[in-house]
Amino acid sequence: MWPCDPVAASEFEPPKPHRLVSLQQKVEERVLSLDTPGAVVAIHNANQQEVFAVGNADDTGETAMPADAVVRLGSVSKLYLATVVLQLVDEGTLSLDTTIGDYVDGVPNGDRITLRMLGRHTSGLDDAIRQMPFHKVLAAEPARQRTPDELMRYAFEPGPRFEPGEVWAYGNTNSLLLALAIENATGKGWRDHVRNRILEPLALDDTGFADMPVTVRGYRYGKPEDLVGYGGTDNHVWFDATDWSPSWTNAAGEMTGTATDTARFVAALFGGELLSTEMLDILLDFEPTEDDGDFEYGFHAHRIGDGYGHHGDVPGFSSSAVWLPKSKTAIVVLCNLSAELDKWSSASKVMETIQAATAQGVVPTSDADAPVLLGFQQELDKTAIQNASAVLIGDIGVAISGDADRLYRAGSVSKLLTALLVLRATEAGVVSLDDTVHQHLPGVLTGDGANDVTLAHLLEHTGGLAGSGPSEYATSAPGLLPSQYVSLFGPFDLRWQPGLHYSYSNPGYTVAAAVVERAWGDDFDTLMHREVLEPLGLTSTTFDAKSPPSFQADGSPAAVWQMPVRPAGSAVTTAGDLTKVVRMLLADGGDFLTSDSVARLERGETGLLADAGGGRGSYGLGTFAYFAGDAVLRGHWGKTEGFRATLMYDPDGMSGYVLLADTADDRGVMQLRRFLDRKMSFKSGTVVESARDLGAPIDEIGGLYVNHSHDGVQRAWLFSLLDARRLTPTDEGLFVKPLWIGQPTTWSRVGENLYRAESLPVASGATSQVNEDRFWVDGESYRRVSSWAYWSEAGVLVAGLVSAIAAPLALVVLLVRRVFGRSDGRSALVPFGSLALAGVAFWVLLIGFVYFQLGDVATIATLGRPSVPSLGLLLASLVGPVGAVVGLATLWRHRPMIRASLLALALPMVGLALVLAASGIIPLVGWLS
Repeated sequence: MWPCDPVAASEFEPPKPHRLVSLQQKVEERVLSLDTPGAVVAIHNANQQEVFAVGNADDTGETAMPADAVVRLGSVSKLYLATVVLQLVDEGTLSLDTTIGDYVDGVPNGDRITLRMLGRHTSGLDDAIRQMPFHKVLAAEPARQRTPDELMRYAFEPGPRFEPGEVWAYGNTNSLLLALAIENATGKGWRDHVRNRILEPLALDDTGFADMPVTVRGYRYGKPEDLVGYGGTDNHVWFDATDWSPSWTNAAGEMTGTATDTARFVAALFGGELLSTEMLDILLDFEPTEDDGDFEYGFHAHRIGDGYGHHGDVPGFSSSAVWLPKSKTAIVVLCNLSAELDKWSSASKVMETIQAATAQGVVPTSDADAPVLLGFQQELDKTAIQNASAVLIGDIGVAISGDADRLYRAGSVSKLLTALLVLRATEAGVVSLDDTVHQHLPGVLTGDGANDVTLAHLLEHTGGLAGSGPSEYATSAPGLLPSQYVSLFGPFDLRWQPGLHYSYSNPGYTVAAAVVERAWGDDFDTLMHREVLEPLGLTSTTFDAKSPPSFQADGSPAAVWQMPVRPAGSAVTTAGDLTKVVRMLLADGGDFLTSDSVARLERGETGLLADAGGGRGSYGLGTFAYFAGDAVLRGHWGKTEGFRATLMYDPDGMSGYVLLADTADDRGVMQLRRFLDRKMSFKSGTVVESARDLGAPIDEIGGLYVNHSHDGVQRAWLFSLLDARRLTPTDEGLFVKPLWIGQPTTWSRVGENLYRAESLPVASGATSQVNEDRFWVDGESYRRVSSWAYWSEAGVLVAGLVSAIAAPLALVVLLVRRVFGRSDGRSALVPFGSLALAGVAFWVLLIGFVYFQLGDVATIATLGRPSVPSLGLLLASLVGPVGAVVGLATLWRHRPMIRASLLALALPMVGLALVLAASGIIPLVGWLS
């Protein structure tokens, strides 16, 4: 069976789609149910900064609400004021137990009202906005600037409402007096302190005060006879309040800004950048208010659902700024309508929707989704990738870019689904991870230790099986069952005893699936659908479907291959479906797996690294460790004919992402992965394993190590030469330096044989002694070799290739000399011609081998079947050694000078032939591997 032709898009019939609702769509739906024209939402945490706008910038419906809209913040301004007050308290300039009378004259009960009472709204003072005379002057001149003296006059005239400290009663007068206390204590106004202490350090360039203009229109409900009072359900009007001056709120609500700036401030405030722990505790010392036991207020901050922050409402605009401590995320909502008819603000209602969506996570629906993952498209535009779909999963719900229902091949992400099937079988008691392959499929594996290979070995790539060879790449078998694969391609000879080395193996996963087929008595596709796809709701995923069209890195159509190792890489799926897998894993298995099974999925227990205690940093069951900064993610990457897939999640938190692309552009995909890494919200962070004092360094582990466990048998020799590194023991651990390409790494010793790289949070390196061999493991295994042996082999290879270049040049020189009559050269033509032919053959062999073994799927498959390239390389692998031997055998009949020249050319090429023969390259018969 040979590779198929690309499948035309018109021939492909995708399964029925299953869509996901994004957070943005949830907000859009809520805004449509409200009266507010539009809303802006900003989300900010250590790894994610998002902003999106929905609705309109005015009531005409002709201008979309911009994401960078500048609006009035209302009482969210109180958080800025509180920050300055508490900073000054921390510095000793202010005291919360000092009375306001020490700073401001003429305050009723000023000798008994403390700054703490003002911050907590328990001063008992009245407010200007509660006085009808102030309503009238404000309605008559809404755009006029108001002074603190004018506001205090209206507030103090009726006298205090309550005794100081007796009752909680919200009032802007409290904020105004705190601002005056700041000014009288420091000689600078509260606005100057906000600029110097908050806006400038945080680079909040789009935040200001009453004199900063807004960029969208703002609206408010009100009665014709009382435009200041809240509108009722009858006889109401909706008017444009954009030009109203917010100065009547002063420090309680006159600030102006964008959602992005405000979210950055909220994250800095509650994240500990602006206040000490002691002052932050004062800010968050919430107590129930007497008029509403469900409402808790601290120092100019209050609880909002599962978080805290402040709501704001000022004529024309409403705001809500919330910090979610569990996920360390700031969320800000800004709307261009103040209170709705029920007196609750639009922004607070939208915030309720966001917090509800946060708790629900991804919500299945049949409606269309809307993208929220802002910035992804810009990153995608920097690449040559045709199509990509991304879903970011976190406490705030999901963020989507592209079509979550578009079908892609998942490549090796399929291994995670196969591992889930095996774990379901273990939980059902059908198999055990400790079951040997020999128990279920006797004779399938051969070689030393073949009867000891377990399912765990196969799933962790430590069973000793090689990776897929060219013959498998060249075989098109879209419906081949694992048991049929075993019969067709087996038995499989082990490269080494199980448990010694990690070596990535597609056949290993296919053999594991065949074991489950035999044990459960049904075929792979039936079991996968029954045990994995259906329970998880992966309605668009299948292991037995035609491939969607895909593209090479240059944008040209990619050929479609249907390799026989289907459990290892043939899943066709969507970003929406894989998101459900991430959600299950983040839910610790949910109803699908036990938490013990999920923990086992995320931890390696076989192989040299796991034996040394590095299971968290090694390959588990269908997942490997991926390091994003200080976080350890789990998941898998997939790479197959014109497709790239990524599924990653934080096992210690509640976030992850899925990325699918129909491309072979690895560099572009890595660029998108890094973008998503930065967007991840790591809830718990990662504890970095500290170096341990384990005594003096182990001197005998130093030396030169070469790659010993590359998955491709034929190309392993090349990697052993190119992927070499020198280990030098240090007082703290190891210094590892690549011999050729790469950056050196310092490793700290954290266990007897366990090491952690300085740039990684967990241990992922180990040393091991196996019989007479010493190994270094940091992903793959490296065997220590003598420098003499390594450089001898490398020297033979280089000398042989140099001779392979020199021999054709020598033949040209000989022919030129003969043409000009300087030498008849006839007798030397045979040996020089043989060596020249051998040299050309060796270079054809080397270049062709590298190209066809290290290229894409299509080029590797070329060696897996008789074709012009594969037969040509086979011929070159035979001509090279024969030509070198002929040249060596015929050099003795020539005079000493010619003989020496021939010997200098022939011996290195004969040595090269011997090295290539020992490595399995000569003869190069790719379709037998």
